[in-house]
Amino acid sequence: MALPFSETSAARNSSGWVENLLILLMTMTVAIAVLQAEPLQSANDRSRWATVWSLVERNTWYIDEIDQSPRWTTIDKVRTRDEAGDTWHFYSSKPPFLSVLVAGLYALQKVTLGYGMYSNTAFVSRLLLMFVNVLPFCLALFSLRNTLRLLGAATLARFVILLAAGLGSLTTPYLTTLNNHTPAVACVVLAISAAVRLLLQPAGRDFALLGFFAAMTTCFELPAAQLGLASFVLAVVLSRRQTLQCYVPAAAVPLLFFFVTNWMATGSLKPFYATYGTETYVYTHNGVPSYWSDPRDLDANTESTGVYLFHCLLGHHGLLSLTPILLLSLSWPFLLRRRLNQESVSESTADPQLQQRALKVMLLAGTAMSLVTLGFYLSRTQNYNYGGNSVGLRWMLWLSPFWWLAMIPVLQRPGRFLLSTTVLLLLISTGTVQWSMTTPWRPSWLYAQMESRGWISYRTPRLPFDPPRMSVFSGERSAGETATFISSRGDRVRFDVRAAESGSTVVYVTEAVLGGQQLIPSTDVEALPLNNPGQPQRGRSGMVLTDSQKEVDATIRSMFGQAFSNRPYASAGPVYTPSRDNPETAWKTMRAARRTQMEHPVLGTVIERVDVRYCDELPLGVLKWKLTITAANGIDVLHVETWQSEQW
Repeated sequence: MALPFSETSAARNSSGWVENLLILLMTMTVAIAVLQAEPLQSANDRSRWATVWSLVERNTWYIDEIDQSPRWTTIDKVRTRDEAGDTWHFYSSKPPFLSVLVAGLYALQKVTLGYGMYSNTAFVSRLLLMFVNVLPFCLALFSLRNTLRLLGAATLARFVILLAAGLGSLTTPYLTTLNNHTPAVACVVLAISAAVRLLLQPAGRDFALLGFFAAMTTCFELPAAQLGLASFVLAVVLSRRQTLQCYVPAAAVPLLFFFVTNWMATGSLKPFYATYGTETYVYTHNGVPSYWSDPRDLDANTESTGVYLFHCLLGHHGLLSLTPILLLSLSWPFLLRRRLNQESVSESTADPQLQQRALKVMLLAGTAMSLVTLGFYLSRTQNYNYGGNSVGLRWMLWLSPFWWLAMIPVLQRPGRFLLSTTVLLLLISTGTVQWSMTTPWRPSWLYAQMESRGWISYRTPRLPFDPPRMSVFSGERSAGETATFISSRGDRVRFDVRAAESGSTVVYVTEAVLGGQQLIPSTDVEALPLNNPGQPQRGRSGMVLTDSQKEVDATIRSMFGQAFSNRPYASAGPVYTPSRDNPETAWKTMRAARRTQMEHPVLGTVIERVDVRYCDELPLGVLKWKLTITAANGIDVLHVETWQSEQW
């Protein structure tokens, strides 16, 4: 009994406009996602955008200036200089090939529309992504559709593969951000299309197209050099003359552009990221070590090769676990002998044997390159980070078109059970893609679920303080230490460390200027002890404080909340803060935080959070602290105040 998707005359006549409509709808879906996604999502795309901005706005490869902006700063950068004694400069660690192409579009936009990328980041970046990602995505889907017809794929196979490519592939979320993977996928689709036409009916134009798009793919994805080699071998086997006349000149154009731009940016033919682990990545600049001097979290992963392979295929970054529709691709070696659909709409007059041979060549090449690529990244044991904080194995996405073609044999004449299974697998894959549609630089839903259940943890451990820190001014302070802190509201308080009768030390407030009013003169004998509030309130002279002085005490204490109370602070790891007085140095601080629910006499139940930056190089061991008071719901912010050392 024939299935509803078996080829009939009516199906052949209607499938064309249905496929066109399907492609246009998927393109519109992606375009809407681009308009909704936040710009500058990750260090990866910020690195490329920084180069685009610098090329157009400053006519330089340096990203020093734009990298100083908090929204634009990136860890995907290198530091280098031409000669000893020259000024150090920062560059994007990404090959400049894509950035130069986007910079050309940005320059054209700025001349015609006049919008600057820095002040109109969302508008300009989304507009450029329409040309860089969305348009090639649409053209690639049409090219994929035509290739499927050339190979004799049945109507059902074409529908499923188009849906898998447009909505069920992890390539799709990356269309909302600037990256090298999506243009690489588009180029692979176009290269495959040219290769299939050559295998069916060689023509000089297709030799040129194959060379150009195979070389473009290599420029976007350096591991795709194997595609360039495979396509060159295919071209030579089919026709040496056409290879020399058409393939080689066409391939030389993008390759020459790649090496010229790389030479201009780096002074070498070798891309910056080929120097990973050297002084271009590992350095200390103005007192601040680079991120790659001490990678954290997923970038510091030390899993075994077996565990890494499992998560690459079936785990939190798994190709098959996140997009199980690819399970259909695994069966092609067993089903390739199935007769291709001779009744399908085809743009060629090739016989089924030629179609079968062309499909077999594509699938063998795709399988070999997939294994080589996976093996290459498995060998990079010093960098087992799954491609960073992102959804899926992005460094294998350029192979996706080969995986889509591998679904053809199983989808030619599926039974009802297989058809139901295919629908289920496609729905799960589409769900994964939609979950990450506008956030490709965040882990997948599967990663989040596994982490929430404690099955995985890649977070760098935050070691507790030893000994524990119980106050903003923790630890044994030396008598005679003094420090002045200024608040974000302009208040000023001076703290002194004095010796106590017990032999320990006590921190006193010896001067306080609040709201322009000096509450405690610096020459007064009275002082307020902060770290022994349970003791009788006495001044330095030993006399018990008067009622008016107690009121001053209460006023000052209310400003600091529970910052000095005897409760432990949790460590949050180190961070470097540039020195205000010497821009070539930085303070190494240890972050700490404490959260307390308390009853406020006026505000009622509130949540008080104190964030501290400890710095043992500064007086009293603190650079700054921040007091945040929110309502009991933890959302409504009622008060925020920051106190910063005057000496930093």
